[in-house]
Amino acid sequence: MSGSDELQNHMNKGMYGTPQLKPDEKRKYLGTFRERVDLTLTFEQLKEPEYLADLKQELTLHPELHVIINGQVENPLLSELMQIAQEANVTFTCNTDQTLEHGSKDLAVVVCDKNTALHVEEVDVAKRYPKTTKPEVAPKHTKSPLERLHKLFE
Repeated sequence: MSGSDELQNHMNKGMYGTPQLKPDEKRKYLGTFRERVDLTLTFEQLKEPEYLADLKQELTLHPELHVIINGQVENPLLSELMQIAQEANVTFTCNTDQTLEHGSKDLAVVVCDKNTALHVEEVDVAKRYPKTTKPEVAPKHTKSPLERLHKLFE
């Protein structure tokens, strides 16, 4: 590399900052790469107790993982998430970057490995732990005595 190229690179870093690898992906996953992610919860899913139970289960199974919490999470939920992580003996950080998205479909919690790629195919908590809904059984229509009597005389 010639001297002028090095000078240009140095000036570019000074003006624009150090180039980042996959900045949009890192922003989406609260500062980590997708291949390091094990499980994610959106702001909408965070309000569902079943998904918090699934998060507890995942952290119990994998205490070596790390939890990243979006700083836009409301305080009562933030406290609950911190308590869940502490009970599972899992490290956690709260990313308070104001540029992070915080709509209902945006990520509120990311469970990941700090340094190692996990390559987990399905990271969404709703797809990994689908809700089991009990099929609604229609109540049997019992005929009243009058209806039964009417049927006899038809």
